[in-house]
Amino acid sequence: MAAYLVLRAATRVSAGGQTGWYMGYDLEMAREFIDVCAMWARAYGIAADAIGEEVIEDDEGPIKAFSIRFSSGLKITALPSVPRAFRGKQGIVVVDEAAFHKNLGEVIKAAMALLIWGGQVIIISTHDGVGNPFNVLLDEVRAGRRRGQAVTIAFDQAIEDGLYERVRMVAATKGAQIADKATWIAEVRASYGADAEEELDCIPKAGSGSLIKPEDLAACEHADAGRADLYAGGLCYLGRDVARRKDGAIQWTFELVGDVLWLRDRYEEVGTSFAHQDAHFDQQFATRRIASAWIDQTGMGEKVVEDAQRRHGTTRVIGQLLTGPTRLDLALSLQTRFERGLIRIPPDPVIRSDLRAIKRASSVGGGVRIINEGEVHADRFWAGALASRAADIPFQAIEYHGVNRAAAAANRAGMRDRASDDDITPGGRFGAGAW
Repeated sequence: MAAYLVLRAATRVSAGGQTGWYMGYDLEMAREFIDVCAMWARAYGIAADAIGEEVIEDDEGPIKAFSIRFSSGLKITALPSVPRAFRGKQGIVVVDEAAFHKNLGEVIKAAMALLIWGGQVIIISTHDGVGNPFNVLLDEVRAGRRRGQAVTIAFDQAIEDGLYERVRMVAATKGAQIADKATWIAEVRASYGADAEEELDCIPKAGSGSLIKPEDLAACEHADAGRADLYAGGLCYLGRDVARRKDGAIQWTFELVGDVLWLRDRYEEVGTSFAHQDAHFDQQFATRRIASAWIDQTGMGEKVVEDAQRRHGTTRVIGQLLTGPTRLDLALSLQTRFERGLIRIPPDPVIRSDLRAIKRASSVGGGVRIINEGEVHADRFWAGALASRAADIPFQAIEYHGVNRAAAAANRAGMRDRASDDDITPGGRFGAGAW
């Protein structure tokens, strides 16, 4: 990044040059980065002023920074993590070790303003847990919720690109030697211990404030989930989150395999008509053994539930008003299923982002409430929660056994005392039999 900023800042504006801004999480990182910029300027033979200290003034007080200026008239400035330092600036921003900034959200918000003027924002970091704002940002980019591109450079890739040879060469210039390649790699990994996967392989550790724990979420991801062609004819439970315009209309159908719910069919649309949504819903009843379908009855869901019950009956179609207590009940059902490993979903960053968006928070009086994180509506979370809660209620098969009228009449007297049980129908216009 230092080499890149030097090349851009040393180029005149008319040829595409831009000012560079570097932000680390403390002042020492800023000084180190500017030193590296000076090294690259010398290596490229680019004329540059000596490194200088400067103070950026604003209404909230001075901000100490380091800078290096080029003959193009542009410069690179490195400063500590102070979001307001980006106010009114233009150019290329590099945010380093982003996961360890005290207020990464504000840093990113301030940096994004530079994009208006044709700038570039580069956010770099190792991970600091799955729930860290940096990792959440990565998932949002991968899910298409935020503009950007996620680039991963892991230790093994760096080795393939010559990292070991470079380290050995630098060591030789200092009169030192390093171990053979295999030994050196093993020693590097051993030095990181339990942090090797996170620091070297870009695999974040578990740890977040989400209702569903990241490790539980990861354990329940399976490549076969979400494949309709793998439906084996088992009982199915459908969850439907109703929407018409802005939010997603989600219908998830799970097949119960043993005691595990496997996601089979996914309907995920935005802006489709209710007729289109109902067509998929009806198709599920025609092609799957739907034991129960739970629908979000809140708001526009009232008519959706009424129409569905008229078509498929009130015993299999259940409406749920997503008020406080009901939301908690549904959410805890899904959380419990993930904790026990009794659900399977595909490894999809969009799904992961939705499921992680629901948080558990304490309310006044020591109670528990469910909240959405940020602007994520978590449509998939609620579709999954509705299906999960539907599956919590044991399925009860009902069979009808007919009896002839003569037998029913003969038993009528003996069954009078039990008539209130409603389990014998002794005749009448609808015939005779028992349920």
